[in-house]
Amino acid sequence: MRRLMMGLVLAGTMAGAGSAVASELVYRPVNPSLGGDPLNGNWLLSQATAQADDSSSSPGFSIDFPDFGGVTQPTPTPTPQPTVPGTPTTTGN
Repeated sequence: MRRLMMGLVLAGTMAGAGSAVASELVYRPVNPSLGGDPLNGNWLLSQATAQADDSSSSPGFSIDFPDFGGVTQPTPTPTPQPTVPGTPTTTGN
């Protein structure tokens, strides 16, 4: 009886595992430059314009440094680096 139950459980597990279904993943690009629908160009432009920060005049990358809550930060003092033997030294022009 125990072998029969184990056999039925094993058969049920095998039948259940065989009937698992997966769907195919399909990539659909949005950006028209990457092969997406050309009609998405106006939408992408409007999204980029809406996200633009009007305070900076440059359209490129900008760094927003954190505010340390009014705590003054120490100014770094550069330390001279040791010269490496066998390498040419450069002089400022």
